[in-house]
Amino acid sequence: MLKLAWYLVTDTDYWTGLAESPRLPQAPDLTATLTELFGDDAGFSAAHTATAVEIMLRMAEHLSDAIPHAEVTVADRTQFARLVLGFNLLLAHLAQISGRLAHQADTGTGADLSNLTAADRTALTQSLATVSCRLEEAAALFKEAHLAATNTTRRQVRR
Repeated sequence: MLKLAWYLVTDTDYWTGLAESPRLPQAPDLTATLTELFGDDAGFSAAHTATAVEIMLRMAEHLSDAIPHAEVTVADRTQFARLVLGFNLLLAHLAQISGRLAHQADTGTGADLSNLTAADRTALTQSLATVSCRLEEAAALFKEAHLAATNTTRRQVRR
C-alpha cells in the first residue's frame, strides 16, 4: 500500500475516470486476473514477486516503445495528465519499496544477505537509501508535470 508522501499527486485519483479512458477489449479480463493474482486477497511469495517484476518490466518496455508514437498512443491532454500521474504513482511505489529494502538490508530483516561482508551490506544499504531519495525526487518532478498538465487542461475548459 502506498503511503501518503510529499511527492505524491493528491488532487487526482488515478482510478477515477479510468472507465472513460480508451481501453483494450481484453482489459477487464486482464484486470480481473491481475486482481486475482496480486489483489488484497492474494498471497505473498517469491513467485508472486518474480511474476510482478516480469509484468512491470513488460509494461515498461511497451510504454518505452509506445511513447515515440504519442500522437497515436496519448491522444490528448487528459490522457497525457493520466500518463504523468501514473508515472508519479509508479515512482512513488518504487521509492517506498527501495526505502523498505534499504531498511531490511540495514537491519537484516529481509532477504538473506548473510554472505555479504559488513562493508558490502553497508554499501548496499546506502545505495538503496540513495535510490529511494532520488526516486522521491523524480516522483516530485512528475507531480510538478502533472500539476502543469492539469492546469493547462483546466484553463482550456474554462474558455
